[in-house]
Order: sequence, then structure tokens, then C-alpha cells
Amino acid sequence: MTAVPDTPAGAGPDEPAGPAGLDWAPAGPAGIDPSVREMVEQIVQAVRDGDDARIRALLADLAAVADTAALLYLRERLYATQ
Repeated sequence: MTAVPDTPAGAGPDEPAGPAGLDWAPAGPAGIDPSVREMVEQIVQAVRDGDDARIRALLADLAAVADTAALLYLRERLYATQ
């Protein structure tokens, strides 16, 4: 097997290639700005509270600063059981 740059050690052809060390953790993925994490938590709480106006406002704020990792983290948090 030929090593692929930025692929986790031992990753085979059927495993997703990606940078090593960027696995998801319960506290959120490393590299997400703490203020973005807090915004995600506020969105999750607003969704659970059913506060549509707050959700819209927070999503607008998040859209200005979010990257793919932040959006995936939001998705993970929204689907997590309480």
C-alpha cells in the first residue's frame, strides 16, 4: 500500500482520506473557534426552545463566519440526543 499524504496512518482504499488528527470529538472538532462553538450551542438551544426569531438571527451571524467544519459541527449537535 502506498501512503497518501495527509491520510491517517493505516487508512486503506475503503477508508476516507483526510488530514490525520481531525477526528470528531464530543467537545467538538479541534480547530473551531470557541466563539463559533458558543454560537452553535446557542443555535442548538434556540432550536430546542422553538425560538424561530433567535434561530434566524444566530444563523445569520454564523453564516458570516462559518466554514464547513463549523456547519458539520452544528449538524452533529442538532442531531445529538439530549
